[in-house]
Order: sequence, then C-alpha cells, then structure tokens
Amino acid sequence: MIADELRRLVPARSDADEPAIRLLALQLAQVEGIHEWLAEHGFVDEGGQPRGILRHLGTVTNTAARLCDRLGLTPSGRAALGLDMARARGEALRAHLVENCGEPG
Repeated sequence: MIADELRRLVPARSDADEPAIRLLALQLAQVEGIHEWLAEHGFVDEGGQPRGILRHLGTVTNTAARLCDRLGLTPSGRAALGLDMARARGEALRAHLVENCGEPG
C-alpha cells in the first residue's frame, strides 16, 4: 500500500501528518493509474490531439509534488522541516526558560 510506504519515509512523522499522507497516497495512485492508461491508449487521440487526461495528470502530479515537499520528502522540504523543527525547539526552550527563570532582560 502506498500510504504504508510513505509512513516509513516521512521524517519526524506524527499522527497529525496522516491526512496529508493519505492524500499523497491517493495522488500517487492516480498518477500511476493515468500512466498505465496512457501506456495502453497513447498520449494522443484518434485525431492526433493530446488526450484531455494529460491536464489531469499535470494537476495530480503537481499536487503530489507539493505534498511531498510539505511532508519533507524532498531536499527543500527537509530543509524547511529542519528550520521549522529548530524554530519550534527554540520557542520551547525560550518558554521553558521564561517559566523557570523569569522574563529576560
């Protein structure tokens, strides 16, 4: 199952990531299905025109790419995730220090 594979790959995964993981799995399944259909029927119709499903392929591929990035499955996504995690740790440390040592300054 695609979602199971994704769960193993998502860095620092939490339960809150589950909706995005499921949505990404659905998008990737559509991409695979469209590619299989195109392999069987071709990229152009009988009139030599590009098939309309190619537009949908572009949409689902772009959506999947954005979700991969947001889940940290790309280099830029992992970099952003690292920054967000560092920022969150810094905020948690500041809150801890304020609580235990008082407001700086």
